[in-house]
Amino acid sequence: MSTLATPMARSTPQPDAFERWWTARGEWVEAPNERRNGWSGVVRANTGDRLCYIKRQRHHLCHSIAHPFGWPTASREAHFLKQVGKLGLQVPEIVFHGTRASAGGTEAVLVTRALEGYAPLSAQTGLNTAQQNALAIAVGRALGVLHRARLQHGCLYDKHIMVRWHGEEPEVALLDLEKMRSRFTSQAAARRDLDQLRRHQTVLAPAAWRRLIDAHRCALSA
Repeated sequence: MSTLATPMARSTPQPDAFERWWTARGEWVEAPNERRNGWSGVVRANTGDRLCYIKRQRHHLCHSIAHPFGWPTASREAHFLKQVGKLGLQVPEIVFHGTRASAGGTEAVLVTRALEGYAPLSAQTGLNTAQQNALAIAVGRALGVLHRARLQHGCLYDKHIMVRWHGEEPEVALLDLEKMRSRFTSQAAARRDLDQLRRHQTVLAPAAWRRLIDAHRCALSA
């Protein structure tokens, strides 16, 4: 079994920790479903003083040039959580990540701390013009930083952009990086993400969306 070194997880193998998270009780927020010739599901659980999301998978693999024999999608997400965090963007904190072999295929666990005080972009209704503009600029800047690093979210719906307000100033975080990937250019990374978000978001008015695009362009070229 392998683990990622994080502030809350040791870099040495921890079979007991893996089993503890694999069997931890909680509420299924994404019931196990079969995909990629395996299964994946997410449990929400209170563990001590923190609320965590526990992603559990068995033989739920993605394939790439770097991983021709398969890579757990939870491991890919853990990798990109660390990459995006290094860019200075807000993402869920990794509490634990590990993999192990089983008779049914590779098992993987990814535990992240819940984002406290945040609500999805889709819930940011009833904002006045100034608040909409501030939110659009914050989202545009965050996505510009992401795309400047040639990273494409890959599933950028309004539920995957989280917002926390500090007075009139919004703070943005990104969720569900399981489908993230690197692209050859920042423009390629941006194109699909922005088109996908534009088609699926219902909060930002056209004028605010233009603010988002302007902020994104500035961050992309910084």
